[in-house]
Amino acid sequence: MTDEIALLLKKIDGIEAQAASLKEILVSLDVEVEKWASKRDSLNQRRRKIQEEIRHFKTQRDQLNQRIKELKARREDLRSGLEEKYREYNLLKKKVESLGSETLQSEVEVRHQIESLDWKIQTNSLTLSEENQIINQIRTLEQQRIVHKEISSLERKMMELRLAIATVKLQCKGINDQIISSAKESQEMHIQMLEKIKGVDAIKAEADQVHQRFLEYVKKAQENRSTYLEYIKQLEDLTSQINQIEEKKRRLVADTESEAQSRTATKKLMEKKKMSLEEFKALMEKGLV
Repeated sequence: MTDEIALLLKKIDGIEAQAASLKEILVSLDVEVEKWASKRDSLNQRRRKIQEEIRHFKTQRDQLNQRIKELKARREDLRSGLEEKYREYNLLKKKVESLGSETLQSEVEVRHQIESLDWKIQTNSLTLSEENQIINQIRTLEQQRIVHKEISSLERKMMELRLAIATVKLQCKGINDQIISSAKESQEMHIQMLEKIKGVDAIKAEADQVHQRFLEYVKKAQENRSTYLEYIKQLEDLTSQINQIEEKKRRLVADTESEAQSRTATKKLMEKKKMSLEEFKALMEKGLV
């Protein structure tokens, strides 16, 4: 073994030792890369699950808010109708008050007076003038009776309106209760959604930190792998150099042997002695035969 090959082999031993040590480091770094990638993926999976829960709470909240909007619109329609009924009721009330001012007696009193006057006509001997006077009184009372009938009709309508107003008020109260209940539930959904958002933000922050560690180990692994590949390249170059030296040595030995055979063959040729096949080939390579 030449000194040059010995030196190259010594270099190979040193680089192989470094490469073996670096390979152990690479294995350790790959384990860390896998560990941090797995932890990051686990955190992201948790985050996606919580985000799905957030979407669920948001959907429920939005549905409740839409229901509240519809209930408020329904309540507004009822209130508009209620205002119309109040206006109608007040108009009837004013009309009743106006008609009431046209008679100072109750309907019962008017009826009793009419019956009393009618009885008087039937049971008393009256002059024509007295009878006409009583008939005029009855006519006046009949007009008041008509007024009372109209008042009674209007009061019945007022009673119907009061019942309708009470019904609408109950409906509004029922809608208010639904609005309050839905608003409370919507607020609960919103609060839970906000809590989930805080949780997912915390997980995202942790996942970002873990991902950063992952990238750090990936970078270290890439740097060390690059160095390791450089070691492999150096080993290949050194091995190639040794092969070249050995090949050069083999060619030198072969050339020396060929030259010796050529000289021996030439001598035998000159002396016309029998030569071996190798010696004959050596002469052919020289172009001497």
